[in-house]
Amino acid sequence: MSVIGRRGLLHAGLLGAGAGATAAAGWGIGQALAQDGVPNSIANPVEVTGAEAEPVVGRLPGAQRMYMLPDGQGEHHRLGGLTMTRIARPQETNGGYELATFSGLSGAAMPRHAHLATHVAFLVMGGEVQLDLGDQSWTMQRGDFANIPPGTPYGWTMRSDRGKVALFMMSGRAGAAFAAMGRPATSAAPSGPVVAIDGDALQRGTEAGDFQLRPLNGPAPTPVRVSNLLLPATPGPYVLLDGGGERFGGNTFYARNANTGGQFLFIITEGGNAGPGIGAHFHARHTEDFFALDGETATWAYGKDVRIKSGDFIQAPPRHMHGFRMMQPYNRFVGFLTPGIFETFFTRGQPGRNGVGGRGAGEGAAPSPGGISNDAPPAAPPGVDIFRMLSNSGRGPDGYPLDVHGPTKPLPPQDPLWAAAARRAAAEPQRALEQRLALLEHVDSLCGGGALRTRAPLSAELKAALALKPKASDFV
Repeated sequence: MSVIGRRGLLHAGLLGAGAGATAAAGWGIGQALAQDGVPNSIANPVEVTGAEAEPVVGRLPGAQRMYMLPDGQGEHHRLGGLTMTRIARPQETNGGYELATFSGLSGAAMPRHAHLATHVAFLVMGGEVQLDLGDQSWTMQRGDFANIPPGTPYGWTMRSDRGKVALFMMSGRAGAAFAAMGRPATSAAPSGPVVAIDGDALQRGTEAGDFQLRPLNGPAPTPVRVSNLLLPATPGPYVLLDGGGERFGGNTFYARNANTGGQFLFIITEGGNAGPGIGAHFHARHTEDFFALDGETATWAYGKDVRIKSGDFIQAPPRHMHGFRMMQPYNRFVGFLTPGIFETFFTRGQPGRNGVGGRGAGEGAAPSPGGISNDAPPAAPPGVDIFRMLSNSGRGPDGYPLDVHGPTKPLPPQDPLWAAAARRAAAEPQRALEQRLALLEHVDSLCGGGALRTRAPLSAELKAALALKPKASDFV
C-alpha cells in the first residue's frame, strides 16, 4: 500500500463509498447524533444528489457546480504577450475565489501592481519566471510558490518560452481586472510577438476590478533564485522553493490559516499508486479543489471516474460527493481549500516537519486553533458512523466539528466500483469493519502519524514515491 494522500485519514476507515451508505453494513450513515451547541445544519448536513450533483466535464459550467476542466480549457484572453486562461470564475465559485493561468514566451510580463482587497496564491507551473515581490525580485521555477496578501506590490516576467503561472485569487474582482486588459483569445497557447500591455489596457483593468499599478521607486533589484524552505507562522508575503513548506506525511502546507487570515489553505499532496484511494465523502462548509501537477489521479465525482493529469482542474463545492485515487508511481496535485476551516484535520493542532535539507522539524511553525486527540479514533463498534467519529474527533478554527461527512443517501447506481464495495460490506460487515479500522491506523501513520508523531520520519512508501518526483529544471 502506498501513500494515500491528503485525505488519507478521512476515508481510510472505509472500504469504498458505497459501503458507507449501506444500512445493512451496520454503519448507520446519516444517523443524526445529538451534539451540544452545534446547529443541525452543521451536525447533520445532507449531500447534493441527482442531476445537480453530476459533474460538468470539459467546460466552464457558469454556476457553482462540481466540474472538471482539462489543461488548456477555459476562458482565454490575450494581454500583451501573456495568454490568460480563466479556470474558475465568480460564476463557478459563488464569488468566493478565482483561478487563472498565465502563459507566455520569454519576455512576456505583467507590470508591478497591487490588489487592495485580493489575497493571491502564486504557483509556477512551468518555465522560469521572475517574480517581483515588494522590494525584492526572485527567480522561480516549476513548483515554487509565493503568498501575496492584499496591498503587496508584485509583477512577473517570463524568462523562458515555457513560462506558465497559476494565480488563485480570493475575490471576484482581480480576475475581472485582468480580463478587461485583454481581448478574447481562442486558446491558452502563448504566441508572439511579445509586446507590453499598453497603458489603455492597464487603465481598463483599474476601472474594471481590483488592480492598481505600483511602479518601482528606485533601481530594480537583482533577481535571486528562491531558496527559502520554511513556512512562516505569521501573515505577510513570502516565497517557497519547491519541496519546502510544512509537511504532514504526504501533505505539505504552502499556506496555512496563519498566512491567509483563514481565507484558504494551499496544500501539495504527493504519493504513489498502491493504495485503495479515498472513497466518497463531502464537506458541507468549504470547497475543495484539485489542480493536478504530476502523474495521474482518478477522481470519483458522483458516479463518474474522471482522470486528471498535469494542468487539469476539478472543483468540489460544498455538499458535493467526491473521492480520489492516485494512479502512477509518483503523483502530485494542489489542494486548494476555502475557507480554511479544515486545517486542524491535517495538523492535529501540532506543528509538522517545516522545511527540508536538515532543517529542524517544526521550526518556525505554530499550532493551529482547535485540536484533535493525540490518538487515532478508537475502534468503532458496528452501528457507529465512522465519519461521525472523525468529525467529532476535533474542532476546527470555527469552533465546530471537523467538516467531513459520509454519504447519507444511496450513491449513483451507475457506478459499479462503489456498488460492488457496498455489496461486499453488506455481505461481510464484521470483516469490512476490521479492514476499515486496520486501514485507518495504517494511513494515520502515513499522513503524519497523530499529534505526537507529526514530526516522525517519512514512511518508506512516501520516500519511494518522492524519489520519482520530476525536476523543476526539466520544465524550463
